[in-house]
Amino acid sequence: MNEKGIEKLTKEYEAGASTLNEEQFLFDNAENSHSISEVWSTFVKRNRIEAPEGFNDKLWNSFQRRTVRKHRFKISVISVAASIILIIALSIGNFGQKELSYKEKEALLNEALDMFAEPEQEIAQERILYEDETIIIYASLE
Repeated sequence: MNEKGIEKLTKEYEAGASTLNEEQFLFDNAENSHSISEVWSTFVKRNRIEAPEGFNDKLWNSFQRRTVRKHRFKISVISVAASIILIIALSIGNFGQKELSYKEKEALLNEALDMFAEPEQEIAQERILYEDETIIIYASLE
């Protein structure tokens, strides 16, 4: 590359507009040119520091932890909001129920009792063989 090209790359580098490939090319080939950039490129080559091993992994894990914390916080907020909405919905639903009067409750109880056979009649036809707190054994008279 000629002197003009290297000077152009140097100006782009100083302005911060060069790419990594252009910078690498500039540092590798600056020794061939006789400009101020030669001094700079040798300084960069001598003082170049390699990233420690696992540096990218450490950064990635740090980013992941922050992302996970944000997701946990969002999930917590959504859970609390859903619980509040559920409680409000249940409380509104309970206020809407009509209370039955004593006469209506008695009518419903009598209707439910009429659905079952008279227990006294069944017991009269059967004999109790064994009775305990949890079990009653009947024997038929037939």
